[in-house]
Amino acid sequence: EICGPIPRLVQRDQQFHQSRNTLNIELKDLSKNAHRLRRADWFHVFLRMDTCQSLLLMLSSWTLSIMVFAALYMGVDYGYGKTECGLVSADSESPTMTYGGYFAFSLETTTTVGYGLPGSNSFFENCPNIQIAIYFQMVFSMLYNAFVFAFFFTRLAKTENRGAQVIFSDTAIITRRNLNDENESNRSNYNTFRNTDSNVQNGDNEDVDKRPWIFSLRVADVDAKYPVVEAHVRMYAKVGTQLIEMRVLSPNDEIGANLFLSWPLTVKHEIDVHSPLHPPANDPYRLFNNGLNLRNADSVVGSVEQYACPICGESYGDLHRLRKHVEYCIIVEKKDKYPIKGTHQELDPTKIEPLTPPSGNELLDWFPDEVIVVVEGIDSLQSGTFQALQSYTVQNLSWGGTFQDCVLFRSDGTTVDLNKFHNVINTDHEFASSSRTDLATSFRKRNESFLMKHRGKNFSLRNGLSFDEEEGDIAFRAKDGVSGESLSDPSTQMNSQDDTKK
Repeated sequence: EICGPIPRLVQRDQQFHQSRNTLNIELKDLSKNAHRLRRADWFHVFLRMDTCQSLLLMLSSWTLSIMVFAALYMGVDYGYGKTECGLVSADSESPTMTYGGYFAFSLETTTTVGYGLPGSNSFFENCPNIQIAIYFQMVFSMLYNAFVFAFFFTRLAKTENRGAQVIFSDTAIITRRNLNDENESNRSNYNTFRNTDSNVQNGDNEDVDKRPWIFSLRVADVDAKYPVVEAHVRMYAKVGTQLIEMRVLSPNDEIGANLFLSWPLTVKHEIDVHSPLHPPANDPYRLFNNGLNLRNADSVVGSVEQYACPICGESYGDLHRLRKHVEYCIIVEKKDKYPIKGTHQELDPTKIEPLTPPSGNELLDWFPDEVIVVVEGIDSLQSGTFQALQSYTVQNLSWGGTFQDCVLFRSDGTTVDLNKFHNVINTDHEFASSSRTDLATSFRKRNESFLMKHRGKNFSLRNGLSFDEEEGDIAFRAKDGVSGESLSDPSTQMNSQDDTKK
């Protein structure tokens, strides 16, 4: 159920457009079962407390223990009556002390600073119960000191703060896959169905529209001199109440999606028919994935066979091999004079083609509420695992372009220029400008039920948009001092990265 604007799961409220590496989640448990589970893991719950609160709690509990043992000593001493226990001078008129004296004795016992007792019975031979009380207080003191040491060591040595030095790009890029790049072509044979005439080489628009989309972002480590051990990346799409895993194309998640964070790297996700970023598509030759999270890249290289011949049931990795199979079978069946009905001659090989990738507007209409990126690694100093989190919504997208190169080579070494880390060059400003009007239409569709429920009201929609029914307009909500700007004005231009962020 949508109750107003859908907040980010990962709040980007740190410097340099980063997050605190925490999730914006609260637990509602009317039966108090969660509190029982937390009591079973009380030490980690205590570690998560605020530092000032935890210090105040420990100091209070330590002082309370001294007061409790002081009362115990007072009771034991009073119980022995006129017997000299060694706590009071033999020349004293009263065999007992005030509570302040017993408190001082308890404090000396806890801190083991030594005794300066006025009595001659320094080892309390006449009062064995005082010896027993001292024994239990010393045992408690040792255990408490061990707990305090473990607490401070864990708080100071925790590696989760190491994730603050892993930085992500402010914007994510959605662009067509560059099939002319040699490395890209080696990983995929999508260009099998591409034409080889001059209009392809010149970048004809029709050919560009057939290229698959890529969702990419950049990640690096500020502490680049000391590499993070076993760093890897995962991606998730938050769609309503569901969190759907996204396959990572580069680095390849089939071999762990490993990262070398000391070097600025681009993480890529192909928006294929299996991707949660892809609109629903009907492919008659595709096999049912049976709930598995697949990707087209695996089928192209033969790791997964996801297409089947409707006649003989033979399966293939991609449509190119399926079409070759149909063409060959048609030649054989015609030569052997097979009947047309029930054979491959019923199929038209020219219609066995990959689906046309969705347009940019369709991607915009189907884009999830939030894309969450998780980078995990091991700190080499303390051998502890940490995570770094980042999220992207439609306001953090850049259409087309590439990240500006931020690595500089000098005679004395290599420099990573963080001033260029977020920069995106060669952006498709024309599509970015027109998409803002399309964004309004997109969110009208996605929030139709919410609009009908709150008819006649002014309210905020998901992904930072607001709707004013009287003006019939959808606009960006003002955030962090940035004024909202109308989406319905077609003359609005996006000429800078700041406009894209809005």
